[in-house]
Amino acid sequence: MISERENMLLVLEGKQPEWIPNYGVASIKISPNCIARKLDPKTGYMVDACGVEFFQAIDGLTPIHTKDQDFTMKDITKWRDHLPKIDLKSIDWEQDVRASLHNRYSYYGDPTGEDKVTDYVFGYLWDELHYLMGFEGALCALLEEPECCYDFLQALADIYIEVFRNYCRYWKPDVAMLVEHVATNRGLLMRADTYREIIKPAQKKVYDAIIEEGVYPEIHTDGEFEAILGDYAEMGIKVIQPFQIYNDIEAAKKKYGFVCIGGWDSFGPGNLPDSTEEEVRQSVRTAMDAYGKTNRYAIYFSGCTARNPERMAILADEAEKYGHSFYKK
Repeated sequence: MISERENMLLVLEGKQPEWIPNYGVASIKISPNCIARKLDPKTGYMVDACGVEFFQAIDGLTPIHTKDQDFTMKDITKWRDHLPKIDLKSIDWEQDVRASLHNRYSYYGDPTGEDKVTDYVFGYLWDELHYLMGFEGALCALLEEPECCYDFLQALADIYIEVFRNYCRYWKPDVAMLVEHVATNRGLLMRADTYREIIKPAQKKVYDAIIEEGVYPEIHTDGEFEAILGDYAEMGIKVIQPFQIYNDIEAAKKKYGFVCIGGWDSFGPGNLPDSTEEEVRQSVRTAMDAYGKTNRYAIYFSGCTARNPERMAILADEAEKYGHSFYKK
């Protein structure tokens, strides 16, 4: 029997795997130590490289200023003051890589396993802008100061790329992703043309670097983003996670060759407050039946958090049972 990593690599290569992987089990995530969020022992908050403080809510990390509306960056024209204050030339990159590998993590599986796909979290571009300014402030900045937004995203991308290239001198991940929440389940947060003019160029620089290093390019984005699927393909993105059901996933796989990691209905009957165990298990089977037959698919339970540890266990159990039997039927 092949390993989790070998099976997941078959998915990424567009080949039929032996079973449908649960990406939470088949992968581990690695954030570069030098720019990763770190705990401030004085406040108990996690702080990112741009100075945004986060508190640990049950559903994940949330910016502190989301509650009090006192945002870290109030004026986008002062964006240079909020770039990561890190002397990249003074970093011992080999040691930084070792620290990152030591701190690897997984949201849904065991992070200690060696034989798993490594997923490098490249960083946040649009997400960092709204972390700094809030969604309302960031969206207003796109309209009022598009050149400043463009310049900020370009400068942040350059920092991320320099870190990534130095990492690849000592260790190379299987997959690398930007985390970019540009949509809700109703569509894009901004006009598609605004995305293309301001956000996409910085993203493309990142994906050019990922592809040049021979790493699978992935994007983490939620919601309905049909309007820019062609842009993702044009940038060379191969993997979308957690590709949500608000999009025509099968059509996108066929047209662009995307790998879908996700396809689970996080707002459906398998993830409601009163969901029964059978409904939870059926939600796994529904997703696998919909997207597993044409390959290039791994299930991922984005939307089920530590709020429901029993549900997470049921989802993982059903994914193991049904996924391993899927191609034997």
